[in-house]
Amino acid sequence: MKTNFFIMIIFLLSFFNTKADLNELDKNYIPLKDFIFLKYDLFIQKNLVSVIKGGGIMGIAYQNINYELKFKKNNSLIITFNAVMNKKRYKSKKYFPKTKDCNQIRNKIFTNKYGYSLFSQKTNNLVDKDLISNSITNNILNITNLEDDLKKEIVEKTEIKINILHPDAQHNLICYGKITDLELKINM
Repeated sequence: MKTNFFIMIIFLLSFFNTKADLNELDKNYIPLKDFIFLKYDLFIQKNLVSVIKGGGIMGIAYQNINYELKFKKNNSLIITFNAVMNKKRYKSKKYFPKTKDCNQIRNKIFTNKYGYSLFSQKTNNLVDKDLISNSITNNILNITNLEDDLKKEIVEKTEIKINILHPDAQHNLICYGKITDLELKINM
């Protein structure tokens, strides 16, 4: 009987200590910057697979794509992608990356659409600035206490840089611009 009583007291004391530790979680907040960083990271990881697996028909076949997220001093976010073209395929094939390939990477990750017609490879109206902005706002910046003006400012300050690495390094391509730019610029 005494052992049951002591076991019950120990159990109750451990429960109260656990409850006290959980209350400490309410006092700790992560900064908004870190939370946005985390949301971008999770979103990109989830959608990056579709770019790698979907290549070859409409887009380039990539063997690897990695990325880096970084906040600048002015609180703008820069996302850098390094896309390595499939060496076996493009070592012999005479295809060199173009601006549309950078745009397709960005479009596929953030909207799950290429934005280019299948056969003519000209831009179509399926991807535009508003679609990219809405996708980021609805999927990444869907934070309850974040005001619409701040969401818009974050999207406008987000920059993207895409490095497409060809098996022959002289054909590498670097594109950059705001994430919502319809056509990214080429770094010459």
